Amino acid sequence: MRTNKTKIFSLLITLIAIYLLSIPTGAPGQAIKTTPAEILQSADKYDGKMVQVEGQVVSPNFRTSKRGNAYTTFKVTDSQKSTLSVFSFGTLTIKEGDTVKVMGRFQKVKHVPPRYTFYNEIDASEGGVERIK
Repeated sequence: MRTNKTKIFSLLITLIAIYLLSIPTGAPGQAIKTTPAEILQSADKYDGKMVQVEGQVVSPNFRTSKRGNAYTTFKVTDSQKSTLSVFSFGTLTIKEGDTVKVMGRFQKVKHVPPRYTFYNEIDASEGGVERIK
């Protein structure tokens, strides 16, 4: 009887380990290289996924939250004039017109209680923003 319980326990631990190893970590190195245009055409496909896009910075905004946390928002626009919003904690060293590579988690709809809703946004806090030119 004890042997069966031990076997079942070992099997259960093995299955849990396999399951946990199969969960994507979303590490920046695993980002899907794409474009803002492609994301907007297939937003459901990219929703919740780590993505990497390149484009020009439009309307950079450097702010500090009520809690004192610095953050940056801007739009990234590709050659087809498709535009995504970008959010990142910290004060980024970017300016209007810079060409950047953005890596982060795309969300089709992002709710920030109690009253904010954002659409088609990349949260680059997990990934980053790199100025190319």
